[in-house]
Amino acid sequence: MKQSWAGLYGQDTWKVKPRLTMNYGLRWEPFLPQVSTNGKVFNFDHNRFLQGTRSTVFRNAPVGLYFPGDPGFPDNSGIHKQWLKFAPRLGMAWDATGDGRTSLRAFYGLAYDYLPLQWRINAGRVAPWSPQITLVGATVDNPWGSFPGGNPFPIKVDQNAHSCRWHLMRRLPYNIHTPYVSSWNLSLQRQIGMDYLVSATYLGSQTVHMWVQKPLNSAVYIPGGQCTLNGISYTPCSNLGNTNVRRRLSLERPQEGQSFAALDEFDDGCTQSYKGLLLSAQHRASRRISLVGNYTLSYCTSDYGDTNGFPPSAGVSYLDPSNRRFDRGNCDSGRRHIFNLTAMAQTPEFADRALRLAASGWRISGIYKQSSGAFLTVTTGFDPALNGIANQRPNQVLENPYSDTSGRPLTIYLNPLAFS
Repeated sequence: MKQSWAGLYGQDTWKVKPRLTMNYGLRWEPFLPQVSTNGKVFNFDHNRFLQGTRSTVFRNAPVGLYFPGDPGFPDNSGIHKQWLKFAPRLGMAWDATGDGRTSLRAFYGLAYDYLPLQWRINAGRVAPWSPQITLVGATVDNPWGSFPGGNPFPIKVDQNAHSCRWHLMRRLPYNIHTPYVSSWNLSLQRQIGMDYLVSATYLGSQTVHMWVQKPLNSAVYIPGGQCTLNGISYTPCSNLGNTNVRRRLSLERPQEGQSFAALDEFDDGCTQSYKGLLLSAQHRASRRISLVGNYTLSYCTSDYGDTNGFPPSAGVSYLDPSNRRFDRGNCDSGRRHIFNLTAMAQTPEFADRALRLAASGWRISGIYKQSSGAFLTVTTGFDPALNGIANQRPNQVLENPYSDTSGRPLTIYLNPLAFS
């Protein structure tokens, strides 16, 4: 994989009045998508699947998949280039009192965020390049007897390459939007005497088009004590054993749908909001000693998409495929309270030459930080919703979910019996 970046930036500073300064700029930063140098990239089109359209590059590939060289596939990237990406910036500084001791500053900026190559890493791990095959009910003397086409090894990647059943795949739409962040702040700073500087800052940001994983092939819950699917009777109708049979694509086209298990799509509709208050104080006790302390109170909420730049595993998504807001809550990376204290001291200029050479000019610093812990979501390894989506949440059956909150080592903080 490789990716290229390009950008142009222009800015200007305008001193509107002796006490008012404006700074503004514009950045052009087109999105040049990641490119697979060996062509190991694919996509899935639901309309092609419904129409029964097969790839002309790999004839045995599941219906609906298409690859570089197929009509309509965007070169070796699978995503169209996006040239019209402009990011403005605007800043203001005002000397509120005219004596240089009180300033009011404001800023707004927009920035695009291009995700790392890990979001394409799944492409080379699936058939026809790296098929993962699990056989159920195979015999030792003829393990490939029930496998379509017989023994697929050694892998030969050509037009007639083997395919597999129940693929785990991710689809990246070729018109997916680039994530961007709008951020702003308003800061009031005041110098007190000669040794103190205090400030209060409001911070805010809004992230748009965050990428999340949306299930395209989750299992459909079918109520009833007994039903027949693809000619096989099941009791009850929906159970863990027939998850793949109940998947959306298997119900739409039973013969072709069995090629897909968890099929996820990167959805660019997620948003994230942040707002915070930053209080800061700086004290210069002398020319060689300074103390800086700050405290931040912040709130961050997002849809299911706070993945810190890395994609989730296949099959992990928001629980309700039709409602990404169902999982909206506190950001995984959010910390409600953060306190920092920094101290710095510089050694003096000693009169003795040898001591001055050895000990003068050194700077000693220390940092102390305390913050709230990360927010926790309790998940279960089971599938209570019977939809084939991983990381589902259990039901809380006890009013108090906690066990030992003392903080002592080797204690159980959450009570496992409080969830089912």
